Amino acid sequence: MLIALLLTITLAPAQDSPQKLFESGKYQEAIDNVKGRSDASREDVFLRALAHRKLNQNDDAKEAYRALERGDGAWKEIGRSGVALIDGNQDEAAEAARKAVDADGDNAQARYQLGLVESARNNQQEAADAFAKAAELNPQMAYAHYEAGMAFYKAKKVDRMAVYFENFLRIAPNAPERPAVQSIMRTVRGR
Repeated sequence: MLIALLLTITLAPAQDSPQKLFESGKYQEAIDNVKGRSDASREDVFLRALAHRKLNQNDDAKEAYRALERGDGAWKEIGRSGVALIDGNQDEAAEAARKAVDADGDNAQARYQLGLVESARNNQQEAADAFAKAAELNPQMAYAHYEAGMAFYKAKKVDRMAVYFENFLRIAPNAPERPAVQSIMRTVRGR
């Protein structure tokens, strides 16, 4: 009986982290994992905002960004930038994202937010650089690799794109973008 109980506990699947849920396209599950948790990290709240964006739930995304805005330093500016970007105020979004990077240049989410803003502004090289820096700061941030790859692709720098896409495919093997990324890679490689 004790052995059966221990096997059940040992073999029970561990709850996926919000990041792994997000990377698998389980956006609502990622949101549910973070929302309402008093111990949710700022990184998890940022991920919740991104998940709401993926589901086109902009009011809920703004709520998550506003939770970050109530903080200080880089996180306050990340939140401000996210709200401004959703509202279509790209200038304010860019200003806040730059302030976030200035406040903490080692914050991968600040760099990622700057990349989102520059991508929205169609500044692909600047977006690629910001996403690449986010990936450098947090090598396990799969979507920093994905977004860097997309921005380098749009900037017609396929050699750089390939590196980030390969990293993305390795880090997030269940991502919903996987087939599209593989198709781009096949096209670029001429297969």
